[in-house]
Amino acid sequence: MSAKPNPAGYSPELALGIPELDDQHQGLFTLLGRIDAVSPDMYRQLDDDETDEMLDIMNDLKDSAMQHFSFEENLMGEADYPGLDDQQDAHERFLDDITRMEAELMNGTSVPPVKIHGFLADWFDGHIREMDLPFARFRKDNAG
Repeated sequence: MSAKPNPAGYSPELALGIPELDDQHQGLFTLLGRIDAVSPDMYRQLDDDETDEMLDIMNDLKDSAMQHFSFEENLMGEADYPGLDDQQDAHERFLDDITRMEAELMNGTSVPPVKIHGFLADWFDGHIREMDLPFARFRKDNAG
């Protein structure tokens, strides 16, 4: 059995020990890695074709994130996790932020890929560390 490739930005310390969530998190980081291929220069404004490709990636990320958030929130609800409301608020803010970035791109605002990638990578990493890992510990401590 071969090990799965490690998606860019995803590290083993982000593993929750909940296989479904870990797989979903890795999938989100894999989608995030597609941003690197959009432009040879991550710091310049995108041309029209690159903007279309970036919007496709962001739409895929948003769709995957919404499915993931729903699954994750259901697990938290089943576990009577006290941090569920904060988790839902964070998820909603993320979706608002990615929708705003999509609108900026569609309106011709110069948003270099490095800004989009940086925001998303930082958000996913920080969210998993600060919100999802505590849930995984709670779930493990309260399993029974």
